[in-house]
Formats: sequence, structure tokens, C-alpha cells
Amino acid sequence: MIDDRKILLLNSDYQALRFVNWQRALKLLFRNKVEVVSEWDGVEIRSTSGAVSLPSILRLKKYVKRHKFRIKFSKGLIKKRDRYTCQYCGKKGKKELTIDHVIPISKGGKSTFENCVTACFRCNSKKNCYLLSEIDMNLLKKPTKPTFLTYTASDLPHRYHPTWKMFIKSLQI
Repeated sequence: MIDDRKILLLNSDYQALRFVNWQRALKLLFRNKVEVVSEWDGVEIRSTSGAVSLPSILRLKKYVKRHKFRIKFSKGLIKKRDRYTCQYCGKKGKKELTIDHVIPISKGGKSTFENCVTACFRCNSKKNCYLLSEIDMNLLKKPTKPTFLTYTASDLPHRYHPTWKMFIKSLQI
């Protein structure tokens, strides 16, 4: 179905900007603001005047200056970054997860992306206000600041186009 397919929009220098829906893609095409880099195989948008192949990647003809994008700290974004997985035991789930400070606030830790991880209730309770070096627990991966792609991951559909990988290196599909 066309509705759940997204189109990757590139700047004129082939830097990924964002994902757009098919309606926005058609507007850009008909206004001659973009060129088609690749298309979804066998997917067409039909109207009374004809059919158009659905693009998977569009490139802007004129360069647009990107604004510096600052990602604000949020618990929801930490859970999204960690893929709703406890960073201590690997348990997955959306509702039963909490946020844990790797360096506890009581020991000078801050609420930052680099210090907070997703943890299940059991692991968070076990760790309590200890440092990892004080108890027998390890992180599955080091916490980092989320990328723009993590922030916009909700825009990603279940269907993806294989050519997106070359433009978005950090895309993990």
C-alpha cells in the first residue's frame, strides 16, 4: 500500500534531510524542485490523467541550508535509542522499562544522554544507587547522544528501500 511508504529527501549535496510522505513527494516533483534518484519497484500512483512511479529517494535541485538541530533530553528518546531494551539484562518491552542513571544522581551523575540508559524494573532496583564498578553489572552498550535518525525514527516505515543505506550510514534496519 502506498500510504505506509516513505520517500527519503536528500539535499542537493546528497545529505539526508528527512522522510516525506508520497503526497509531499508529488508536490515537490510537480513543482520541479526535485529529481528522482530511485523508485519503489512496481508501485505507481494513478490518476485520471496517468500514472507516476513512486520514488523512494528524491534529491533537491537547490541546496537548502540545514539548521543546527539540537536534540532535547527526554526519557522517551532514551528508550527509543536503546530500542526498548534493558541495557543490563537485554529484556525487551515498552511499558515495564525505566530510566537508570549509570552514575547515580547521588554520586554526581547528571540527567544526560551519555549517563542514562533504559533498564527493566528488576535491574534498576538491583543497581540502586551503586556504580557499576561496585556491583556485578555491566552495560550492553555505552550510552551516547541519539542521532537525528534516532529522533526521526518514528517517521521510518516498516517498509524500507535498500538504497537508503548508502545515504544514511547510521540507519540500522
